[in-house]
Amino acid sequence: MSRLTIAASLLLAIPSSFFAQQVPAVTARNDTGPVSEEIFETKDAAALTVGLSPLSKSQLRNGDREVRIWYSSFGNPQYLVIIRQSSAVTTGRLLLWWDAYYETSPVMADTRVDNFVSSGYDCGPISKRNSKFGEDRWISSVCEANLKGSPDWSAFLSEVESHALPQPTTAAAVQDQTDNKNWGITVERKSGTTYGVSHYHTALTFGAPEPGRGPKLQDMVNALAASAKREPTVAQH
Repeated sequence: MSRLTIAASLLLAIPSSFFAQQVPAVTARNDTGPVSEEIFETKDAAALTVGLSPLSKSQLRNGDREVRIWYSSFGNPQYLVIIRQSSAVTTGRLLLWWDAYYETSPVMADTRVDNFVSSGYDCGPISKRNSKFGEDRWISSVCEANLKGSPDWSAFLSEVESHALPQPTTAAAVQDQTDNKNWGITVERKSGTTYGVSHYHTALTFGAPEPGRGPKLQDMVNALAASAKREPTVAQH
């Protein structure tokens, strides 16, 4: 079972206040060194679930750009921001994605995360796909968030481009990257046939995110996701 799936499933049943007492803040920093292929263990499955090719294998017209910002943290859903630029037009979308492990049959996969996402976010239909990596079996689930307002997609692009793609440094840095395959922000960029990927550690946050605890992209993605959250229902007496 993937570590992301195990952790996410367990965390659904644990109050966020528990972590606020138990888990210290993690200092955010940029990674260096090549990103391990294993970081896309579940990300490629999520892309395929909604009919997207992995960006590294996608075909773009000359002059077109696409950026995918994957934000994986504790709890569900995980976030995928997709930004596309063609000529002077920049568009974007936010996808919510998660995995549910199953023991014997896909139809027996847990649906608690589905219900949690649907009740908390204004989201379109949930797409599902039976996925497998090694001996792990899971259902990849994705829905597109309905965002309030008009997000500044150009600001997202500018923030991504303000960070140069990391270059290999030391063996220790490469090993550190391999040991942290799932958590953080992974940014994929493609322009024409040129593809690059980088990964950033983020501060671990539970409950309401606190601004400034990670790279600026972390705050931007959190703010975008917040615009898709449903208003809490007030009980009538």
